[in-house]
Formats: sequence, C-alpha cells, structure tokens
Amino acid sequence: MIAPLVRLRTNPLIRPSDISFVKASGAFNPGATVDRASDRVVLLVRVFEEATRRSCLGLALSADGQRIDEIWDRPAIARDAPYEDWGAEDARITYLASEKRYAITYTGYSRDGPQVCLITTDNLLSPTSYKRHGPRIDGENKNCVIFPEKVDGKYVILHRPMPRMVMIKVAKLEKKWPAEGMTIMGPQPGTWRSSRVGAGAPPIKTEIGWLLPFHGATLIEEGNVYSMGWCVLDLKNPEKVLYVSDTPALMPEAPYEIELNEIPQVDMANFRTGVRVVFPQGLVERGDDLVVYYGAADTTVAAARVNKRELISSLAEAIKLKQGGVPL
Repeated sequence: MIAPLVRLRTNPLIRPSDISFVKASGAFNPGATVDRASDRVVLLVRVFEEATRRSCLGLALSADGQRIDEIWDRPAIARDAPYEDWGAEDARITYLASEKRYAITYTGYSRDGPQVCLITTDNLLSPTSYKRHGPRIDGENKNCVIFPEKVDGKYVILHRPMPRMVMIKVAKLEKKWPAEGMTIMGPQPGTWRSSRVGAGAPPIKTEIGWLLPFHGATLIEEGNVYSMGWCVLDLKNPEKVLYVSDTPALMPEAPYEIELNEIPQVDMANFRTGVRVVFPQGLVERGDDLVVYYGAADTTVAAARVNKRELISSLAEAIKLKQGGVPL
C-alpha cells in the first residue's frame, strides 16, 4: 500500500475572501516552492477576478508550510503582456539550484488560446526582477513543469498537448521549445484518468527516481472529476516510467474540494455533478514531510502531507513488485 496523503487541518489555506486587492471568486491552483533566501514557502496563486472574469497571480507566504502568514495586497504577476490579455493562470515554480534562479511556468491566455509561458528570476519576492520570456511552445498548451536539474546537459520539461503528457529536452530555456516530444503518459478508458492527464508539480529527485505528482480527469459524462496520482520516472532516463498510480493518491472528497453551486471561473456544463477537483501544482519538502499544494474545487488552495521516507519506501516496494497502473 502506498503511504497515504493526509489533508492539513488548516485547509483551505487560502479562500477568495482572503484576497484584498480585488473581489475574487476563486483563489486556487497554487505553484509552490521554498524561497531560498528566507526559507519560507512561496505560493503563486491563481486569482479569478469577478469584475473582469480574468485571472492574475497573487503571492502568499508561509513559514511552516501549513498556515498562511502573509498574502500580498497586489498581484505578483499581472496581465501585462498581450499573450496574457485574457489571463495569467496556473503557475509552477522550479528552483534551478545550479543556476541559483527560479523558473516559473504558467498559462498565458489570449485570443491565441492558452499558451505555455516562462518567467525567470533570482528573487521570487521581487516581481520587478521577473524576466518574461513569453510563450515557449507553438499552439494551445498548458500544464508545464521544468525539472530542477539537467539530465545529460539539457533541461527536461513536461507539458500537455491535450490529452497527454509529453517530455521534451532543450539546451536553453530562453529559446523556443519544440511542441513535439515523447509521450510518457496518456488517458486510460474506464479509470480515474479516462479523459486526460497532465503534469502537476515539478518533480523532486529521490533515490528511487523523479517523484512527480500529476493530475488525471474523467470524461465529462463521468463528471469531469480531477484527482491526483504519483508517478516515478527513472533518474538517468526520465522517459522511462517506473510507477504510476492505478488509483488516485488524492481525490475530491472533502467539502472544500466539491463545489455544487455555480461559480464564474468554470463552465458548469463541463461539471455535471458539481465541480469536483483536486489539482496539484506544488510539492515542497518541510521537515520529514512532503507537502502537496493543490487547487480545490477551482475555488480555494488546500494542501496534504505525507512522510517522505514512508512514501518513498512504499513506492520502492510497489516498483519492486511491478505494481501500479499503465502509463500508456
């Protein structure tokens, strides 16, 4: 049995009413990392503005990773570029230790559709230092993460051309990225990921491989339910999938993960049994635990924790016994 995730007692960590700079109907889908200068957890949170019906990215801070200590009174990433006219959404944050800088991937939304965009910075708490590199991949795309270390001298990137997860490798982040790559995971009919899959948080390096949280969703006819699973990729050959969850590691069950009322940030026609969403975007080490930060019901920020040693041990045993689901 895989060591279970346990929801934080402090959930939801961030609600729309906690946002002071705009009236928000959603504060959700948080990218997360540890700020190396202050050792605080930084969350880049998607804020859906009621008046404009557009999203920007707010910033929140936590000392212990379980309670929010500060939420900025202004956006960290506003809609400043043309490719963000309709929204800046769903950030992921990777710390590139060898370069002492952070890479932020996010969805820039405009008349060109959703596009994978990139920001780099050496100071997460100083948005004036954020360097926009614009859309990285041609065509509509989202759910992109960058590995924290190069493999064979190249950056490893996962993204989602609907409905699958694709791996690409590039020599430089600042140059255009290829749209085509190796598919490492796809939907599986009749399972918790029957419709689509996508990368969740940037992976972390462990002794058993790259540990990656990912999301899977069911068909609209099945409720369009978003859940989280674990994936383990080989350290030297990350195209090789060693393990993938055959059942969700976390699925929408708590009240704050299920929204039955209509909310403006989603098309309710796509959620026939209510908005049932666990959408992982951050994975942070805090003490002996790993903490997964996720969007709950496309409305709030929540988190769940698991003892790192216990999780890695249980996954190692599952890999040894050739358990788990089928990636493709």
